[in-house]
Amino acid sequence: MNKNHTIAILGFNNHKITLSALKQIRKTGCKDHILFFDNGSLPSFEKLINDSNFTYYRIENNIYVNPAWNKIFNLVNSKYLTLLNNDCFIESSQYFDDVIPNMEKNNIMLTSCKTKNIKFYNSFVQLLYKLKYLRYNNKPLEYSFTSRRQGWLMTINLESYKKLDYKIPNYLKVWYGDDWIWSQILLNNLNSVIYTNRYALHVRATSTSKIPDIIQSDVENLEKYGDWYKQITEVMHSKKYA
Repeated sequence: MNKNHTIAILGFNNHKITLSALKQIRKTGCKDHILFFDNGSLPSFEKLINDSNFTYYRIENNIYVNPAWNKIFNLVNSKYLTLLNNDCFIESSQYFDDVIPNMEKNNIMLTSCKTKNIKFYNSFVQLLYKLKYLRYNNKPLEYSFTSRRQGWLMTINLESYKKLDYKIPNYLKVWYGDDWIWSQILLNNLNSVIYTNRYALHVRATSTSKIPDIIQSDVENLEKYGDWYKQITEVMHSKKYA
């Protein structure tokens, strides 16, 4: 168990897949602390989660992803923080036991891993990718500075990140929060990598409710205030996924 690491999961409804993602963390052998941020789910997750190294935090009304992440930054006191989507499944065993020491040793600020988008998650899909990536088992970590980043699974040196302009701008509610986090690392010439022989599975189109007005507002506000995005978007989005 790494006492310097917290895994934060933001939950808003989608109870079945969210609880499955929580269970999968422990199935990989990870015993690190989990912070569950209940973003106004109905019913709440409070009595649905049974975990020995776990903190439950709830607000009554959905404040959306980016404001919730900003709150999480201030709720967490550990050196390292992983922001994990409630529809993203870490499949590599002992993932954080490998990743956190590697980040520490190589002065890496932000990491993710090879992540495949899938339509649904079940035992057959899990087995399929386990066989596909069998060659990764027990291999030393390999990483790339040039692979394209993603926002479903991000492990951050929070202690160092909070010395930057770490808060996601309040004009963004749902989209572009992960872009802001990665942009702060890139704009400050700090190390960020993708682990190319560790993997996760992400279930598409389950994360957000149908909130087109808020998404449209994010797009319009980015156009007005997003000079930072225009400066860094080519670097962030021109790369290929690992």
